[in-house]
Amino acid sequence: MAVESKVKKVPEKVSKFLEELRREFKDKILSVKVLTPTRAELKIVRNSHKQIIKWLRNQFAESSYLVTINTVDYIDKEYFELQYEIQLAEDDFKLHLTLKMNIPRANPEVETITDIVPGALLYECENYEMFGVRFVGHPALGKVFLPEEWPDNIYPLRKEIKLIKKIKKVR
Repeated sequence: MAVESKVKKVPEKVSKFLEELRREFKDKILSVKVLTPTRAELKIVRNSHKQIIKWLRNQFAESSYLVTINTVDYIDKEYFELQYEIQLAEDDFKLHLTLKMNIPRANPEVETITDIVPGALLYECENYEMFGVRFVGHPALGKVFLPEEWPDNIYPLRKEIKLIKKIKKVR
């Protein structure tokens, strides 16, 4: 698998790190794209995120953090894309890494990473509440942002939801 790059000169440490990551997870990484000298994205196999994030945390124990978890709704393709944004830094090495993973809209379920990254607790709740992505093993998956009277199974950021009608029903 070749590394796609939009950068003329990828820093040597970034290049070596991405090669090591590809060797370690050769059957889990579908593609690697370098966007800038300090930013890359990996398309990964479904449910490989936890293993990769655990490895990243071990490699950068004191200098990695989860920036956020995003969900993109590809309604026409019948899947969600989960994006784990991770910042890695150590001495003269800096990399913002995005792990992208597709999950089916019909059964949007993945393993939680809260046991590895406790800070993921709120991000996973947000993605559950707004898109209906279930994080299996999450210690307290539930409503945080929406009002208690918000109807179950109505996820406001899904593309098929007509939000204005749903808001009127809640009030």
